[in-house]
Amino acid sequence: MQLDYLTGIRGNGALTYTGPSRLVRICRFDPEEAAALVQAVQELAEGKRELLWLEDLPFIQSNGYSLAMQRSLHDEGLTTTDERIFSLRFTDKAYHRMAQAMAVLCPEGSHGSVWLTGDQAEPALLFSTGGSW
Repeated sequence: MQLDYLTGIRGNGALTYTGPSRLVRICRFDPEEAAALVQAVQELAEGKRELLWLEDLPFIQSNGYSLAMQRSLHDEGLTTTDERIFSLRFTDKAYHRMAQAMAVLCPEGSHGSVWLTGDQAEPALLFSTGGSW
């Protein structure tokens, strides 16, 4: 499973692109890795964890990026101050919805992607089997 950060995203000229210009992408994972991440996010939702650093999970290739998921009283979304370390602050309910959305991509043979923040958020957070959206 890879953690990437993409910037300067634009359309290819043939189509009008209306998505985010910056995104953090969790991609290229197998079913076991996806299920383990869903479980960790569900633990945030249930209050079994207060904080989850993705790069601390043994199967994450962080590529020099850090993503901290934290429980919060309010949905604050994804933020960064240096475009290397990112913080996602969501409520228990939002983390529960996130885990449900991610679980769809866990079964063997699944393909696709799901926005874990709104697709217009800056930066946005994407969970994608192959990296595309």
